Amino acid sequence: MNRFATILSASALSAIAFGAESLAAVPAFAGSAESKIESTIQTMSGNDFDVVQIDSLQKGDPAHDRFGSVEPTSEEARLVQASVIANRPLAQKLESQKVELTNIVGAEQAADGGITFYVR
Repeated sequence: MNRFATILSASALSAIAFGAESLAAVPAFAGSAESKIESTIQTMSGNDFDVVQIDSLQKGDPAHDRFGSVEPTSEEARLVQASVIANRPLAQKLESQKVELTNIVGAEQAADGGITFYVR
């Protein structure tokens, strides 16, 4: 019986560990409150942002791995696009750099507070 309890405990712990890791990898859940990046985008000011074309990233780059398969029409991309559009000064700055707002597929905040927008 002790062997059975040990195996059961080990399998339960590994299921919890893998479940938590996969949950952390999901960018946003449908119907959940807006994520921190979206609220940051809505309130940001200034020119502290970069725009990166997904096609310019090498395979294996963490940003390519995260946003490479995201379509501009996906829910994740639409949430970021809506946040940009809600921040009219930011939207105007991006449009002045010839960024089509509906081509944004994601955004990340750097340690220094700057935002990188990923576009198709």
